[in-house]
Order: sequence, then C-alpha cells, then structure tokens
Amino acid sequence: MRICSIITSFTSGGAEMLARDLAERFAATGHDATVIALSDASRIGNDCDTESAMMDHIRQAGGHALSLGLHNRNAWITGARWLRQILRTTRPDVIHSHTARALPVMALARPQVPVILTHHNSRLSFPPMAFHVFNRIVDGYVAISEQCEATLRQHSRKPIQLIWNAANPRFQAAGPRRVLARDPRILAVGTVSEQKDYPTLVRAARLLAAAMAPQGRKPRIAIAGGGPMLGQLQALVEATGASEHVELLGARGDVDMLMRQADLFVNSSLWEGFPISLIEAATSGLPMVATRVAGNREMIIPGVNGELVPPGDAQALAAAMATALSDEAAYAALSAGALESARRFSIERCAHAHLTLYGDLRGRRDGAPLPRQVAATG
Repeated sequence: MRICSIITSFTSGGAEMLARDLAERFAATGHDATVIALSDASRIGNDCDTESAMMDHIRQAGGHALSLGLHNRNAWITGARWLRQILRTTRPDVIHSHTARALPVMALARPQVPVILTHHNSRLSFPPMAFHVFNRIVDGYVAISEQCEATLRQHSRKPIQLIWNAANPRFQAAGPRRVLARDPRILAVGTVSEQKDYPTLVRAARLLAAAMAPQGRKPRIAIAGGGPMLGQLQALVEATGASEHVELLGARGDVDMLMRQADLFVNSSLWEGFPISLIEAATSGLPMVATRVAGNREMIIPGVNGELVPPGDAQALAAAMATALSDEAAYAALSAGALESARRFSIERCAHAHLTLYGDLRGRRDGAPLPRQVAATG
C-alpha cells in the first residue's frame, strides 16, 4: 500500500512523532510510506536539527520525507499546487492528515483517494463549524483517546475509529526500576506552550526542593521541548530563582536517553489529547505524575503506575512528586505498573490498526458506507 501522511512540520510534537514512527513501521512491513510537512521548520520557528533528524529517520527506514515549504501554512492555493505535483509522483492509495490545517489544501488538490484526519487533542483548535467542510473532504476520522472520540462524535458525519497512540520500541526498558536516587532527576517532555503549563511546574520545583532539603536530597527537573515560548519560560526560571532546580533543555532528539537517565516523569498540562510522552515514559519504566485532565486520565492509574493531581496546582504537583520519590518499595511497584500499562501501546499494534482502517476505507469508498463508528483498538 502507498501511504501518504501529512503533518504541520517535522517537529517533536506528539502528532509529528507518531506520524514518523508509523511511517517507519509501514516501510519496515513492505509499504511505501511518505510523510509530507506543510512548512519547513525554519519558516515557522521550529528547530531545524529536529527536522533534519526526523527526516533522516524516515528515509533510513525506507520511507520518504518531503516538505511543501509553505511560508504561510494558510497558503492554500500554493500548497494545493505543490501537493498535486507530489501526489502525481507518489500515487498514494490513502492520505492521512495529522493536522486539520492540511484539509483546505487537500480540498483544492482534490485527491481521488480516501482521506483520513486524526484529531490529536481533546480541544478543538478551530471553530466547530469547520466540520461542515471537513466532513466533505475526509472519509474517516481517527481519535487518539476516548475524550477525542467524544469530541469528534459531536461534530463528525463520517466514521470514527479510536486508535491509541504508541511509543517507539527504542524506549523499551529491560525491567522495572528498583532503586531510588539520592538526588532524583525528574523529566518533562513537550513543546513549551500554554497547554503544557510549565510555569506551574517551575513553581512546583522550588516547593519540591524545599520538601526534600531536610533529607539532604536535591531534586532537579529537566524540561525537554522547544517552541516560541521557550525564551519566556527561561526568563521565568531566572526571575523566580528556580535555575538551581530547573533546566530547560530545548528541543531534543534523544528523549529515549533522557528517560533512561530520569527517575520520574511529570506532566503539568492544562489539557491533552493522549500524550505520547506518557506512553514513552511508561515504556521506559518511569513512574509518572500528571495533571488530572483528559488523555492523562486514560493512561495513569493512581497508585498503580503514577499519580494524578489537579491542573494548575503547584503544591499538589510538588507533593505528588515528593511522595513518588520517598519510598523505594512503592517506587519500584509504580515502575513495574508503568511497564505493564505500556504493553497496550505498541507501535506494531498501532500500525496494524491504521493499516486495517486504510484497507477498509479503500475497499468501501465506492461501495457500501462504513458504519458511523468503528470498534476501538487497544
């Protein structure tokens, strides 16, 4: 099968990482996989090294990585012209967009193959009325969590399939972690944005340091992620005197190594879809502390693989991190629980579910309509 996936740009966001990992898996199983970005990283302020590394990963796996090179992601006519040229060359059997921004471009390009859209968040980044247009363009939707599925169900007039996100196999830990570090390393991963609410994590870092100081322990939080708000966050870290406790790593292509070095994973988001970083953390055997929001709630089972806290609550976040790092036996149990929960989210299972969906849509596009909702996979 010839599969064309479309993303906003080659960056370290969850949607983009999933598209990359799926393309690698598709290529490894004999399919022709192409990933197309709407814009170059340099055009929209993303990290060029991350872009280069992602494109190299796809090509080395046997896939193709291209960019429309749009100066403006809303340059629909230009984008449609370039996309038509690429489609004439790649001749895909199916087009899977991981960004709603690509749908106007595809509407103008008028591909004669099934089109799928994955909505990667529990919130809409566009007006709900946009679905009146989307429903004319797409043949089916993919939801990455139960909350995303519920959101799509309110607006979609096409089939919806729930397919859980997945982690790259390179994150797989050999076994659970059993020893607590004296000076624990805590890791957060994700684009520096309003959604991730890193200011709350910065405040929690100082509270955590104060709580562990009587034990002579010095925790340190590392945040791996780039984005246009990185400078603002760095200014906040310096202004609040949190530099001793928080390190901003910027965009990184070695998150698997960072997770192997970490002792705890933290997510401070105000909202989520189903963060791949949590799956990666669980696959790495990391206990997790995260906010009690959609997506996170579907991954974390309190007391089994981590803890959930109210969003925006620095004190609760600090207390949960301190608790997770205070008892070695409980810590080892959480690590084992994380590894067990990660079993559901293999890239092999995720890719198989996508390929099944593609085959169904190809086979039925000109025949009987698919049911409104397809059974969930997971």
